[in-house]
Amino acid sequence: MYNATEQIIFFRDIVSYDEYIIFIIMCTVVYITLSFFGIISNTMNMATFIAMGLNDGVTISFLVLSFFDLIYILTSFSLGITVAFSTCERITPIRFPVEPYGLVVILGNIMILLITTNVLATTFIAVARCMCVVKPLQFKNWFTVSRTVCFMAGFAIFAVAIYTPILANMGMVTRLDNKTKISRPTLWLPRHREDIKNVIFMIIDMIIPMSTEVIVLVCIMLMANSLQDSFRFRQTSQMQTCSKDKSTHDDKSSEELSPKGKLSGKELHVVKQVTLISVIYIICNTPKILISLAGVIEPEFRIGRRYNYFYMTLNGVRKYLEIINATINTFIYYRYNTKFKTTLISKWNEIKLVSYPLRR
Repeated sequence: MYNATEQIIFFRDIVSYDEYIIFIIMCTVVYITLSFFGIISNTMNMATFIAMGLNDGVTISFLVLSFFDLIYILTSFSLGITVAFSTCERITPIRFPVEPYGLVVILGNIMILLITTNVLATTFIAVARCMCVVKPLQFKNWFTVSRTVCFMAGFAIFAVAIYTPILANMGMVTRLDNKTKISRPTLWLPRHREDIKNVIFMIIDMIIPMSTEVIVLVCIMLMANSLQDSFRFRQTSQMQTCSKDKSTHDDKSSEELSPKGKLSGKELHVVKQVTLISVIYIICNTPKILISLAGVIEPEFRIGRRYNYFYMTLNGVRKYLEIINATINTFIYYRYNTKFKTTLISKWNEIKLVSYPLRR
C-alpha cells in the first residue's frame, strides 16, 4: 500500500506546473524556429519538383507530400504564435480580445488532421517504390500521374472525413469570463465530444500509424532483398561474359564488378532514399503510438486528468518530432536524388544571376 501511494505521488510530480510553463516557452521558440525553416524547405521542394516536370507519378507523389508538409508546417507556425499568447496570459494579468488557449486547441486538432495525410502519403510512396523494384515489369507504368493524384486526393478526403466529427464539436463562442468580467470568444467543447474523440483517436493515433509502420517496414525489406537478388544475378552474368572474352573486357569488368558484392550506385541511392525517409517517419511517429497506448492503459494519462502536465509535455515533444519529419526531407532529396539536386542548384544559380544586377 505504501509503495502504491508513493508511485502516485511520483507521477504527479514528474512535471510540475512551473516546469510545464518553462517547457511551453521552449515550445514557442522551437515551433516557430523549426516551422520557419520548414516553410522554406518545403517551398523549395515544391518549386524544384515543378521545375523537374510533373511527368511521372513519383515526382507527383513527392510534390504532394511536400504540399501536405507545407500546410502542416504553416499550421505549426501559427500554433507557436498562439502558444506564446496563451503563455503570456498564464503568467501575466494581460488578457487578449480572443482566448489564445482556444486557438491553441483548435490549431492542435487541425495539425492532427494534417499529419494523417502525411502518414498516408509517406506510406504510399514506400509502397509504390517497393512495387516498382520488386515487380518492375508489372508496376513500372502502373503509378501514373492520374492514379497518383487520385490516391493523394483520396488520402486528403479520408483525413478530413474521419476528423470532421471532432472539428464539428468544437469552436469559439463569445462568453463572459467570470474572473476578468470581460466577454470574448473562448473555447467551446460539448460534453459528448470526449466519446467521439476517443473512437477517432483510436483510429488515427493507433490503428493507422501502427498499420502504416508495419507496411513501410515490409516494403523496406522486400525492396532490399529484391535489389540484392537482382545485383547477384547481374554480377553472375557479367562474370560469365567476362570469362569468355577476358582479354577484351578485362579493364571494363574490373570497374563494373564490385568485389564486395555491394549494390550499384543508382540502386543504392533508391534504397537509401526510401529507407531514410521511412526510418525518419517511423522514429517521428512512434511516440504518437506510445502516448496513445499509455492513455489506454492509464485513463488518468490525458488532458484534465491526474497526469495532465506530463501528458501535455510528451505531446509537445511528439510535435517537435513531427515538425522535424515535415522539414528534413529536402536534405534527403538533395543527397539521394540527382535530378532534384541538379534542378535545385540550377534554379539557385538563376536566382543569383537575377539578384546580382539589383545589388549593383
